[in-house]
Amino acid sequence: MLSNLEKVQTTQLLKSLLQNTSEICAAVVTTLDGHLCAKEQRDEYALERLATMGSTLMSLGDTITAELKMGACRNIISENEGGIVAFMHINQDLVLVTLTQQLNALGMLLAHSRRCAAEIAKLLHNT
Repeated sequence: MLSNLEKVQTTQLLKSLLQNTSEICAAVVTTLDGHLCAKEQRDEYALERLATMGSTLMSLGDTITAELKMGACRNIISENEGGIVAFMHINQDLVLVTLTQQLNALGMLLAHSRRCAAEIAKLLHNT
């Protein structure tokens, strides 16, 4: 889990992500066992449930890639009728989940989410 200071700093990075990228609707940081650590959103989403499902999905991705001997699972993408959800590791303990309602924004979603995940990883490594 994150300390209170780390939660505040992580939430600020998520807020910056949404402010700088208008296409991203929500962002969540969760532990691999499904505990919500930080969140930021434009609309109302069930982010606590998303945190739990996101951690489960990343664990499944890790298991699949390990079974196939494909190396570490970097991210999982869910493309849907109403948008795209990206799940990616921040570090060995945390997952970043981001979503957009823009169907043609996969590259943007991944690029900005990866940058945010790297910033969070750096922040947590330095605290």
